[in-house]
Amino acid sequence: MSSEGKIIARCTGTAVRAVEVEVPADVWPVVEEYLSGFVAIGPARPGDKCWRVVLAVQADGTHEATAAHYGDYDDTLVWREIDGAQRVVRLTASATSAYAPVHVVRIVRTLLRLDAAEHDPSASFLHAGMVAWQGLGIALVGNKRSGKTSTVIAATAAGAHFVSNDDLSLHEASDGPTGVGWPRSVSIRLDTLEPLGLSLPTRTAHPANTHRDEAQLLMPHEIGAMFNGRLLRKAPLQAVVFPSFGADDTATLRRLAPGEAAERLLANLLTPPVKDDELTSWFKLPTPEELSARVRQVAAGVPAFELRQSLTHLACRPELARVLDQAVAVR
Repeated sequence: MSSEGKIIARCTGTAVRAVEVEVPADVWPVVEEYLSGFVAIGPARPGDKCWRVVLAVQADGTHEATAAHYGDYDDTLVWREIDGAQRVVRLTASATSAYAPVHVVRIVRTLLRLDAAEHDPSASFLHAGMVAWQGLGIALVGNKRSGKTSTVIAATAAGAHFVSNDDLSLHEASDGPTGVGWPRSVSIRLDTLEPLGLSLPTRTAHPANTHRDEAQLLMPHEIGAMFNGRLLRKAPLQAVVFPSFGADDTATLRRLAPGEAAERLLANLLTPPVKDDELTSWFKLPTPEELSARVRQVAAGVPAFELRQSLTHLACRPELARVLDQAVAVR
């Protein structure tokens, strides 16, 4: 697994195949921590025809500008080259960059999601979170400002297990659809913490937090640490909930007809499943018609609800637990 100061590892998610990672040994512990709980890690297998992510770290000022700058901020100091024919993504980072492990994990996640989208005939990807309540998955679906993240975090504080916040994929199993989470950071708005009766860790790992005043990014393992390790990679899908904020302090759970649930799910379908056109172009993805059929099948078989609530309600753990009980009780 290690060679000449490097770690070479096989990363497996829900995909048929895996992604091989090669990084400097001193970077590996952070990459492994970020992937933990969601991606299985093992030794590389010689002869595997899988995608590879290779990271090189160079002294500042020595990188030649032969690759594209990769990252959301000017201080990322990470560059990327893609050789699709050889299935290799090469990252080069300056020695002072704190973003190198973040971007390794991002590419691994992207490749595994694309591989699942190409090879799993049941896979669909939603802008949604998930918690497991009494071992049963509740998908929380919605766009920004719908209360999705607040509901995910509040439900975890109330005793649920965290599965996902923004990137949820659904896969058909022998006993019905399963929701799967991915190793992606969670953006938590600071103005929601006090109403929810929560506080963040003193130190957070994501380097982008130095740029953020209104929210902080937490990796899933940090969410798990906040809530006594209540973290799961996947859960059987028992209910779909579309949260929104109401004017009063009560919570109303309204059952949706399958047709309405399907339309709402389709509005939150991620097509393609990642925001990376350069990598997406190397995969054959399902058609919109195929994805629509998969989502409608989920809506036909899984109870769906509209949840109107307030931050005050979310802060009341027993009341939120009652709503979660109600959602998973419908068969």
